[in-house]
Amino acid sequence: MIIQPLRSVVFRAKFTVLFLMVLVLAIPADAGTLPEPSNPQERIGAHLFGDEHAHLLKDSVFDKISPLVLAAMPRGKAYIDYKAPSKCVPERLRNVLNRVSAKYGPITVNSTVRSRSRNRSVGGRDQSYHLNCQAVDFRVHGGASGLVNFLSSTKDVGGLKRYPAGYYHIDTGPRRSW
Repeated sequence: MIIQPLRSVVFRAKFTVLFLMVLVLAIPADAGTLPEPSNPQERIGAHLFGDEHAHLLKDSVFDKISPLVLAAMPRGKAYIDYKAPSKCVPERLRNVLNRVSAKYGPITVNSTVRSRSRNRSVGGRDQSYHLNCQAVDFRVHGGASGLVNFLSSTKDVGGLKRYPAGYYHIDTGPRRSW
């Protein structure tokens, strides 16, 4: 007598799990959410930036990918989208970016080398490491919990800054943060 009700409960549990799985697969990841603004400044909360950091707000191929797909991307492989010249980036910073992407997910590099006039226009310092392609500004498209600690413990990183909106600056200069 106990076996029949138990089978019924197991059947209902299996049916419920199957139904929920079909439902999850049938509903798009962005269903029930507001559409993302096309302007990246609105999308990431540019109010957290001063005007001098607007150059970091460039769209990336990773912006078009669902957060669920981004989260499911396998770790251990580097996914980097360069929105700035990459040929001059020093090997040690390139290695850091590869390790960050492999551990934390896809990244977009928004700033590498700048001319003096461009550096002035974006509010860069006169002795900026960007002038010599010795600095990189980037953002992570996944969970970045623990990234500052990871970067600060990496010997190849000199200068380190995390902007309020989640962008990071690393360079080859002396160890410092501001």
